[in-house]
Amino acid sequence: MRYSLIFGFLLLSSTSLIFFLKNEYFERSIVEENIEFLIYKNMPFEELVIKLDSISSDLNPLAKVFFNQFLEKKRLQYWYAPGRYLMLKDSSLNDIVNKLRSRSQDPLKLTFNSMDDVSSVFSIMESMLDLDSLAMINFFDSIQYPLDSLYLLLIPNTYELYWDITPKAFFKRMHFEYNNFWTTKKVNAAKKNNLSRHEVFVLASIVDKEASHFDEMPIIAGLYINRIKRGWPLAADPTIAYIWRKEYSQSLRRIRNKHIEKTKKSKFNTYHNTGLPPFPICVPSIQAIDAVLYPKDHDFLYMCARPDNSEYHNFAKNHFEHSANAAAFHAWLNKRKIY
Repeated sequence: MRYSLIFGFLLLSSTSLIFFLKNEYFERSIVEENIEFLIYKNMPFEELVIKLDSISSDLNPLAKVFFNQFLEKKRLQYWYAPGRYLMLKDSSLNDIVNKLRSRSQDPLKLTFNSMDDVSSVFSIMESMLDLDSLAMINFFDSIQYPLDSLYLLLIPNTYELYWDITPKAFFKRMHFEYNNFWTTKKVNAAKKNNLSRHEVFVLASIVDKEASHFDEMPIIAGLYINRIKRGWPLAADPTIAYIWRKEYSQSLRRIRNKHIEKTKKSKFNTYHNTGLPPFPICVPSIQAIDAVLYPKDHDFLYMCARPDNSEYHNFAKNHFEHSANAAAFHAWLNKRKIY
């Protein structure tokens, strides 16, 4: 009788404990709001357990006693992998462990637009992903891929990327997006104006820096294409500003003849060289790329910023009209002591 009572007590205790633990591990919500759970490369399992323990503070102290045994039964140590995991509100410990076991990462949305330098793209990636700029640079060095060539590859957009993406995987993804971008329609649009893919990006970078408004980009692109067709120099001020920024680490508020003459030996000087520079002067925006592919058809050959704060341009078909526009703009700059 006594043994029966002991057995009954143990059975009841075990059943109660199992029911209690099931409730704690499977039913109880331990996530009050969506949280980001990061597992770094080479993170020891012991550190992962500590992270899990930190978000399981609402568990009953008794449940914590069996915490390690629960993780062991789930064989988490053999299944977890680096990555970014989004733990949803009201998730239980079992939900979290199952997600980590499944290695079902949640991607991040990385967005970049027009940028002066590809290093800015690396900085954005470094701030959001488990990837530092040096690792990117070392990778491109290892495959002997010049960083300047990235100006001809990167398509500004929003991309879903995994947090633990490698430099090689990122490079492969950008190639994939680049090839998808260049549809037959776009290739034919470039050919219509005798431009290669490379030249489209170069011209788009100049248009991007010349225009402050998207709606003016197709007009500016059309003007530059008119100059190219006539064999004229582009005479694009942004290229001079680019040279000064790169060679002298200076930002020019106003382009003068002295700046043009001092940089005349540069291949990026579009006053002393006809055709396009060898590489883009920035990562061009998608709007600028589209403007070059589908430029406005017109007879304009000259442009000058308007003498106001609109940052739009006055366009002209001949030098006489342009001289009047330029005189008004320079007078406006002088009045404001912008030299």
